[in-house]
Amino acid sequence: MEHSPLNETESLSGSYSAGKNIKKTSGFSLFMDLLSGARTPDALWKNRMFRVKYAVRTLLHPLDTLKVLDKMAAEPVWQEALSVQTKLPNKIHKPYLYLGLPSAGRADALVDHYEFVKSLSNTTLKNALLSVGGYTVTQFTGKDGENFRVVLGSIGKSEREGEANMFLYMNETRLAALTFSVVQRPEGPTIVVGGFQGAHRSTPHEVIKQATKSCYGLFPKRLLLESLQRIAEITGVKRILAVSDTGHVFRSLRYRHRKKNVFVASYNEFWDSISATVYSSALYDVPLELPRKTMEELPSKKRSEYRKRYTLLDELGESTASLLKA
Repeated sequence: MEHSPLNETESLSGSYSAGKNIKKTSGFSLFMDLLSGARTPDALWKNRMFRVKYAVRTLLHPLDTLKVLDKMAAEPVWQEALSVQTKLPNKIHKPYLYLGLPSAGRADALVDHYEFVKSLSNTTLKNALLSVGGYTVTQFTGKDGENFRVVLGSIGKSEREGEANMFLYMNETRLAALTFSVVQRPEGPTIVVGGFQGAHRSTPHEVIKQATKSCYGLFPKRLLLESLQRIAEITGVKRILAVSDTGHVFRSLRYRHRKKNVFVASYNEFWDSISATVYSSALYDVPLELPRKTMEELPSKKRSEYRKRYTLLDELGESTASLLKA
């Protein structure tokens, strides 16, 4: 997953040129404006062939498309979302979030996510989830003085994998990234992780090794997951589901060959390592809280390191709670 640099100073109080291009109207009117080129969330919408393809796909999924467009036309949170997720109107037309989700399910997932964002009383978190720049939601220091931080935003680069992005950085090097949406299920709000990657392939292995050593043996993806779990706890999320190797959208026929060199992560291996359980052929059920070993369970020579690990994880949780104070 390639991502543009993050500007953490940007928030909803800033100016969004695309957002200014949307006014309150009906879903059908918005569709006609998008189709005619009267409204162009970004340069891609100025391309006539892109708009023609959008029209054809809408004819295949008219009710699901209008369900999303009605929300987008009427509600400010959707208008802000369109300013950063400029392909939002056509997300339901292609594989989205996880393999096998039909167009009606894609529409529901989009509506659920932005209803969740709209319902948040935590202004900082709401702004982060609608920010192309991203907000630092977790920060801590490694044992050798390295600066670690987790950035949460909605940058619109991994649009097939969900609506929100999280990144773990050591100093200025990105070590891990995940993409997710929040959907409604019978048990309550549920995070669905649609993508989870480690460092970019150009990142030297020594950098990742140093980061792991600096965090007392905790791998970067584990730290990023812990930050996501703290956000889930703060917002009342009841479950975390995550894509499997076979459940990622790039496994669809549409992307299988085009994206074969992009999909390099082993999702199953990571989920198995943190005691996640198989939920379906496409998804794992991830614990809301990862179990910790007691000192009595550990050999005496390992107790000191594990104690430092758990202290670091506690600091991570406290930092997230502090930075996300409403």
